[in-house]
Amino acid sequence: MQEPFLNKNIRGYILTQWLGSGGMGEVYQAQHQSTRQTAAVKVLNRIDQVERFRNEAYVQSSVKHPNIAALYEYSVENGIPCIVMEYVEGLTLERLIKRQGALPETFVWKVLEQMAAAVAHLHANTIFHRDLKPANIKVTKESLVKLLDFGIAKAAYTPKLTQEGYIVGTSYYMAPEQFHGKGHIQSDCWALGVILYEMLTGQLPFDGRTETETRIKIERGEYMAPNLINPHVSKKSKRLIEKLLQHNPKKRMTAEGLLSELRGESDGNNLFGRVSDWVRNAF
Repeated sequence: MQEPFLNKNIRGYILTQWLGSGGMGEVYQAQHQSTRQTAAVKVLNRIDQVERFRNEAYVQSSVKHPNIAALYEYSVENGIPCIVMEYVEGLTLERLIKRQGALPETFVWKVLEQMAAAVAHLHANTIFHRDLKPANIKVTKESLVKLLDFGIAKAAYTPKLTQEGYIVGTSYYMAPEQFHGKGHIQSDCWALGVILYEMLTGQLPFDGRTETETRIKIERGEYMAPNLINPHVSKKSKRLIEKLLQHNPKKRMTAEGLLSELRGESDGNNLFGRVSDWVRNAF
């Protein structure tokens, strides 16, 4: 596969390795010529998505949080929009689950606490991520979690970019209200519940053979109790899943509420016990 931007210079960064592609752009690992700083550079590959790509940069640059990948700059190079952001060394949560299956509960809680912190920060700034899923979450060997990809995120100042009746998001992680065009920040909390379930069981709670079947299961709230798949799932985790997968968004646990509950279980700097050895082996 030929990569037209490989070895190109973007704002002083030389694109050294192709990392993958997303809905709007190609992502490269890059190194700054002068400072030797490593970064990730996303190059837009869909000219019809310029406004959404610019919105992604505006939203991501507006938030500063240790569990959100930092955006360094947005620029247009030879007519092509580019985003330069923090490079996160590690695995996506999606890849980790595929590799390991169900993850140890102590590790799951450590990941979830950081995800809740990032999402609570977004919501405090009236930002709705809209696409929380394991593929958009990176985990380092030190168990540090970083939230990525703000491609369809929506802030108070985001212009209307989605056509009426068009649904955005990844269906497996979408809340019931999103299928009716009524998504809001509490829909992100539903996605956290789906991700929690998936981390604990290695399976999706709502996994239809077709997108329509998946949607029906989500709207009915039909899923197998996680402890029937993984008997090691605790009552606490089962209860958190139930609170996050509440059909009524007004009754659904908030990200701030989830964060408070998880932090109440933490043990100083050694959150939920030592998991570093397991993480190193998993990588």
